[in-house]
Amino acid sequence: MRRLRTFCAVPTAMRCRTLLLIAAGCSLLLPSRAQELDIDRLFEDRNLAPVAQMLAKGEYELCGRICEAAIQRGMKATEWRLIRVQALMHQGQEETARDEVQLAIKTFPENLELLMLQHENAQRLGRQDIADQALAAVNAAAKARQPKDRSAQDWVSLGQAALALGADAQKVIEQYFKVAQKKDPKLENAYLAEGHLALTKEDDARAADVFRAGLKAHGETARLRAGLAQAFASSDREKQMENITRALELNPVLAEPHLMQAEMLIGAEKFMEAEAAIQKVLDVQENCPEAWALRATVAHLSAAGEAKVKAAREQGLERWARNPQVDHILGRVISRAYRFAEGQAHQRQALAFEPGFLPAKVQLCHDLLRLGEEEEAWKLAAEIREQDGYNIQAHNIGLLEKEMNGYVTKSYDDFILKMPKRDWPIYGERALALLREAKSVLCPKYGLELKRPVMVEFFGAQQDFAIRTFGSLGGQGLLGVCFGTVITMNSPGSLAHGRNNWESTLWHEFCHVVTLTLTRNKMPRWLSEGISVHEESLQNPAWGMKMNAQFRQMILEDEAITPVGQLTSAFLNAKDEDHLMFAYFQSSQVVAWLLERFGPESLQRILSDLATGKRINEALAAHTADIGKLEKEFEAHLKEQALKQFGALADWEKPGPEELNPLDRDSLATYRAKHPSNLPATRQYAELMMQEEKWEEALKTAEQLILLVPEDTGSESGYQIKATALRKLERKEEELQVLRHIATHESSALPVFLRLIEEDRNRKDWASLQTLARQALALNPFLRTPQQALAEAAEAQGQTEEAMAAYRRVLLLDPAGAAQTHYRLAKLLITQDRALAKKHLLDALLLAPRFREGHEMLRNWTP
Repeated sequence: MRRLRTFCAVPTAMRCRTLLLIAAGCSLLLPSRAQELDIDRLFEDRNLAPVAQMLAKGEYELCGRICEAAIQRGMKATEWRLIRVQALMHQGQEETARDEVQLAIKTFPENLELLMLQHENAQRLGRQDIADQALAAVNAAAKARQPKDRSAQDWVSLGQAALALGADAQKVIEQYFKVAQKKDPKLENAYLAEGHLALTKEDDARAADVFRAGLKAHGETARLRAGLAQAFASSDREKQMENITRALELNPVLAEPHLMQAEMLIGAEKFMEAEAAIQKVLDVQENCPEAWALRATVAHLSAAGEAKVKAAREQGLERWARNPQVDHILGRVISRAYRFAEGQAHQRQALAFEPGFLPAKVQLCHDLLRLGEEEEAWKLAAEIREQDGYNIQAHNIGLLEKEMNGYVTKSYDDFILKMPKRDWPIYGERALALLREAKSVLCPKYGLELKRPVMVEFFGAQQDFAIRTFGSLGGQGLLGVCFGTVITMNSPGSLAHGRNNWESTLWHEFCHVVTLTLTRNKMPRWLSEGISVHEESLQNPAWGMKMNAQFRQMILEDEAITPVGQLTSAFLNAKDEDHLMFAYFQSSQVVAWLLERFGPESLQRILSDLATGKRINEALAAHTADIGKLEKEFEAHLKEQALKQFGALADWEKPGPEELNPLDRDSLATYRAKHPSNLPATRQYAELMMQEEKWEEALKTAEQLILLVPEDTGSESGYQIKATALRKLERKEEELQVLRHIATHESSALPVFLRLIEEDRNRKDWASLQTLARQALALNPFLRTPQQALAEAAEAQGQTEEAMAAYRRVLLLDPAGAAQTHYRLAKLLITQDRALAKKHLLDALLLAPRFREGHEMLRNWTP
């Protein structure tokens, strides 16, 4: 829309009232004065810009009435028709808008913006015939006008027409939208067109850049802010919410921000709040298909009954019975709740309505991958790429397919494992053994019989894991994801290796397989995560999540406890990584408390109810207690845990600056003398003693820390300080005793494991060495030292098969030391397979011709 000057400084609301009076034929001027004025000019020059502002602010009904009056009075500017049609469409009055735009085109047959508005309206009504006529008219009008005579809006309209006719998206951007932006840098529609095109191609980063550029060039508008919010939907929830809030400040009734809000609330299982957001859209457009699709989703996920789902869906299809958007939205949001089988059925229905509907194809492709139907998903992704060369997700899936074609696939009756070729010989057998152990423990416990093999895929590159898991890059920090009977994992040799326990993660994800299958994917996230974390700790006390100083503070000081009935929202709305981790911790604590308070049978009944579609709070109330009572009791329990079971003897209050000057040693000593149990001051003093290398005093302070918080074995605990001080003091046996205590309580203490491995190899403490080697390999199986230690420990204890398997892994990891490894394998194989043993011996001598032990073994070789 072209920009018009306004000469009137009267507030918009007052102008609108004046316009209505004039439009109704009521003169506010004396007759003689009115005869001197050109009323048409008054309307044209002074009032188009204010009326456009009314449209931008969401005053659709009043805006439409003013435009109608202006048109009836014979106002000639095209903008009156454009604004009126847009106001009608914002109110969902598509049939009236259809008639209005047809009349406008009779007056302005070559106006490209009107023609594309007719095209958009026809698509909303499912009238492809009218849409095609509009495109043909655009083509004819474009030929009649020289490029130099086109306005910036003309270039935008021509670009939109080209896209509708199947033109290459990148060319449209460069040859139309960029031209429009250059011709009129302040034209909002030029940025909206390019930004939304990028969104349809899943190019969120580019979309964000375009919308930001639009805001800078044009200024604040609700539509640009809404577009920016959508660009952040998959990457930054906080920024998405900021932009939604800003968009609604600018236009409180704009549909897109309310629909985004509704989707976020559905994801957080806040169904009543989601209904309220949906209703705000329906209050303005009572037949909005997108809003009715989301209402059907709420009914589906909240178990409101199939009748309500059907009624809402039918309402969404009332205006256009074959609108693919309704089932696409319904299926997409359901899939976000891990209901992939139901979600893909809706995508197939959308494609039955319109076989070329790309959004449904892309979502179906993701659903199929998450259901383990990879062959069909690859074919569909190829079809999408052929149809649309710019779709980022389809392009990424194509790259992923090529990468996975080189993977090792091992198929068994119970599991299908896929991983890079280098990974299988290193940890593949261990992964399979661990999965089978988890299945033998968890399936009988929860009464589940798996009907199909579980697919588990490990990815050597984090970007491949992200594309397979989320459909786009991202997901940093995540180690594994379960979709039901499909698990995706980062290879333990890739992301954050050495800091995260891949074995506990795999156990955790298989527990999701059990609970999601048992409930038919109808369980809230908090319960699924809570059970998995709890089962980790039952399998291995060093796994799972324990109370720590950060969680204690969040419970007792930060008021971070989320009511049980809203706990899923803690995952989706976490402020930062600490709050996300606390959501996992709290969920596991709820599960542990429910089991202790009401017994395992109660939890089993809750899971059974969820499988039938009952909502979690209803199931909890039926088998435990009223949700309000439950929340109060659990909160009291968790606070008691924080107070009594972690640092109960410590004074946790942080000294104020008036009490303790951190730059003054005497101040610290004085404060500690008065407050010997103060934990922050004691920690500060320990750090100071370590910095000054006063190890005796550091050791003494570490002992005090241990007395104050004996439960803490983390990296900043008194135990760690004590071990460091003892090592510096060369009190080796005491140091090792402390390190062994840490090793039994921590699953990610790799430096501790490696230090103890070194000592136990020297001592030939084979049983302890074997345990420590396994602990280290659960963090990173690609480390040579623990693999070598495991091989030696197994060999020394007569565990021939395990020793040979470990030596074979050492061969792969340490080619430089292969001669000695070949020799060890030859010795182990000599009683089992003499031919293979001799081959290893000869390989050893080939690599090390002066290898004495090898020559001696060869001289003594008997046929």
